Amino acid sequence: MPKSKRNKVVALTKVKKRPREDKDKLIEDIREAFEKYTRLYLVSIENERNNFLQEVRKQLRPGKLVCAKNKVMQLALGTSPENECHENVHKIAEKIAGQCALLFTDQGPDDVQRLFAEYRPSDFARSGAPAKETVMLPKGLDALAKLPHSIESHLRQLGLPTVLKEGKIHLLGDYTVCKAGEELSADAAQVLKLLDMKQAEFSLTVEDHWQK
Repeated sequence: MPKSKRNKVVALTKVKKRPREDKDKLIEDIREAFEKYTRLYLVSIENERNNFLQEVRKQLRPGKLVCAKNKVMQLALGTSPENECHENVHKIAEKIAGQCALLFTDQGPDDVQRLFAEYRPSDFARSGAPAKETVMLPKGLDALAKLPHSIESHLRQLGLPTVLKEGKIHLLGDYTVCKAGEELSADAAQVLKLLDMKQAEFSLTVEDHWQK
């Protein structure tokens, strides 16, 4: 006798939304940092990468680097003289835009800027980023010589005019992967990665500074 579907137990999974408590806790943490540190820096981030941010955090210890949604950081600081958490901090909040973070520390501007200047690692550029330099691959074998022959069909899918002869990838004509200043396509970003060409540089820049 077939088993009744009425007896079947169906597990229902719920998608947890980020609770308001997390947002409130973050705001509280930011405001508590004002009591612990004497300086606040507004820092812009270019080519953000989590692994690079983790390394910066290590180098900034015991300072605290806060990356959060811009609106949350603005709310924590206060956007007017009436609701700011410390005098004149609303001027920092007004400048929060784009990719940025808040740095709480006791280090002076020279030390912070020196650290940022020294730590600028490179990574593979992502689709949509502006090309740092023009990359043109010359016709022949040399440009793709380091790539395995098994990838030749994938290169054709990415738009390169290639053919496989005697186990070697031949580029049938000169090919421009990207032009300096122009936005990288998804295909161009993949080609640069295959060629081990890193055109993205992670960097942090001090945009403003507040001190007790």
